[in-house]
Amino acid sequence: MDNSTGRPPFEFSDLTQRAIVATLILIISLIGIAGNSLVILAVLLSTKLRTATNAFVVNLSVADFLTCLVIPWDAVALLSEDDGMLVGEWVCSVVGATIFTTVGCSIYTLASIGLNRFLLITRSTGTYRKIYTPRKIGVWLLVIWLVPLLTCTIPPLLNVGALGFNKQFRFCGSINTHPRYNTYNLIISTVLYPIPFAVIIVSYSLIWIHLRRQAKKLVTSPHQRPVTPPPSSVSALSSQKDEIPMSQLPVGVATTNASPPPRKNRQTEVTKNMLYVVCGFGVCLTPYSINLFVNGHSPLIPYTTVIVLLNHCINPLIYATKHRDFKKVFGCIARCQWVLIPNPSNILKALTR
Repeated sequence: MDNSTGRPPFEFSDLTQRAIVATLILIISLIGIAGNSLVILAVLLSTKLRTATNAFVVNLSVADFLTCLVIPWDAVALLSEDDGMLVGEWVCSVVGATIFTTVGCSIYTLASIGLNRFLLITRSTGTYRKIYTPRKIGVWLLVIWLVPLLTCTIPPLLNVGALGFNKQFRFCGSINTHPRYNTYNLIISTVLYPIPFAVIIVSYSLIWIHLRRQAKKLVTSPHQRPVTPPPSSVSALSSQKDEIPMSQLPVGVATTNASPPPRKNRQTEVTKNMLYVVCGFGVCLTPYSINLFVNGHSPLIPYTTVIVLLNHCINPLIYATKHRDFKKVFGCIARCQWVLIPNPSNILKALTR
């Protein structure tokens, strides 16, 4: 019983609604697998896309790809009978853990992208070089995966919640009949949402403040800016610092503080593109997180879950329409114009011999 109202808790029992939600999940899965595969393939084929920021973009795509790969089991769960899944309960446990992990990985990756853009735009060359070496990025990505994985698996091991088939909503996730179901949901929503989202908001707010100040300086004191930047700056800028392959990252990063407007505009454009991704994720995740935080038995959960899953297929669409370099490589792949892909990788060269 719902103690606050004296009524039985909501159950997602209407077969028609469950079929609609299951169909939407399958559509999201197909689009997401295709789109995120395209992002990963683009980075494999073009070294121009192998940048520090795009290391996190690829990580985001891998997380989204894995999510879209397992969510068809949610469609199976939605169409299952009252007595449980059509297959073993362990399948639903694995699917639930995977979804919690990949969704958490996605938001921590977005927080990392926000921090990356902040340091790239507002800090010196030396600071950026020290932080974004290939080895440190690798460790960073490992932590991004471990945090949500441990968050969703350790509590059940301590008998705080459980993963499996949720009979109330017909989803794979936290089991609603467990006595500490709400506590487990609270842990998930607290660790995987407000902390990284706070990093995202702070990072992009500071970027906005920095760019606004720089714009005011250009307007009020244009005569103080040299027409020709220092030789070292020209050399660094000519390599387009955010376009440097990861293998050259430690020695190829330039400062934005001395960048002429065209180059600074390029960094601002990339940052705006990443902000679109962040906004899309925030819009999709916020309703579900509020649901879990306020009422783990809300009848809106099946629908807010679909909204969360929708985010895992929209990011490739953002890259295809907003990101200049991804858009170009996507076009070449779609038209099978392999020789036109900029900065072909060794993999592409081997395939086109």
